[in-house]
Amino acid sequence: MAVKMDLVDARTTQRLLAWLIDFLPVLVLSVIFLPMIASKMVASLSAPQLAGEIAGTYILYSVLALAYTVFLWWWEATSGKTLGNMLLGLRTTTLKGERPGWGKTIIRRLLIAVAGIVPILGSVLMVISNHFDANGKKQGWHDKVAGTLVLDIKAGRDPLTTGGAAGPQSFAPPQQYAPGRRFVGEPDDAQGTSGGVIDSVPGAVRAAAPEAQESVRPRPSARPKPEAKIVEVPSTEAAADPDEDLGHTQIRPQSPDAVHLLFDDSQCLDLAGSILIGRNPSYSDGDVGVHLVALDDPDRTVSKTHLLIQPGVGSVWVTDRDSGNGSCIVDEDGNVRELVPGKPEQAMIGHTVYFGDRYFQVERP
Repeated sequence: MAVKMDLVDARTTQRLLAWLIDFLPVLVLSVIFLPMIASKMVASLSAPQLAGEIAGTYILYSVLALAYTVFLWWWEATSGKTLGNMLLGLRTTTLKGERPGWGKTIIRRLLIAVAGIVPILGSVLMVISNHFDANGKKQGWHDKVAGTLVLDIKAGRDPLTTGGAAGPQSFAPPQQYAPGRRFVGEPDDAQGTSGGVIDSVPGAVRAAAPEAQESVRPRPSARPKPEAKIVEVPSTEAAADPDEDLGHTQIRPQSPDAVHLLFDDSQCLDLAGSILIGRNPSYSDGDVGVHLVALDDPDRTVSKTHLLIQPGVGSVWVTDRDSGNGSCIVDEDGNVRELVPGKPEQAMIGHTVYFGDRYFQVERP
């Protein structure tokens, strides 16, 4: 199944059906109250005392119809949803893929109502006027005036939950790395790693005992590879914080959006902050508050500094650091996204990130 990244305009029939569904509660109220009002008006010709009842019934009908209309407009203004939109998988948005808000919603809805001066046909023509749109956006006349779109989120992406018209990339952290930039203090490739502990980065705190710095826990039901160990080396920024001194274990509250990384050797790494992973990772300009995590890779398929991983909301942002063998994200349906060096990409819960011959899966703790 292909990833739905495009925005798909709603078809004319979908728009018309959605509008009719939205109008249905008012129609039901009219069927109930209008005959009642009409019969009382006829009866009042011979019984004038019924005039008060007629007024009361009409006020009740008007209040119920108005309350539903206000609710419908509020729902569309704040979420792009209406009763018809929900049933047909549509969303009303701005041209930027955002919630329309009260102003745009009132404009488009009032234009449909004003078109109703020509009974039934006027409003219907306004609703389906997107059929005559020549600019490819399939906007109705009321949408052109209000600056709105009606999108089919079953056939395409829902911009209200995926970063607007720009897509998920609008949620990406700022890019702080340019491909081809030499890492500060990066050793020659021939130097490699030494027991998985980094000692070649200026100012970095060397781990006296790799076991004390280990930040992963093996799963008891899996068979770990003895030659593959993840070792975290604290950055200078972390060491400068008095609350982060070596030898102190800090208890942090678990975030509801926290994730951990399950590696191919069945070890788990809790992601509490940004990390750089590779055979022998080192910092580049702009890496602030980033921890280094070294991976043993005897076949050297993983670059010295391969990936920057940053926590997101129920996800992680992964940036390839101009690695030799590249990186990619594979979702639960098997769709593959190749990472462009320097460009953050979002990996959701259940997605797998491949780098060299290694990989990890994003999971909830």
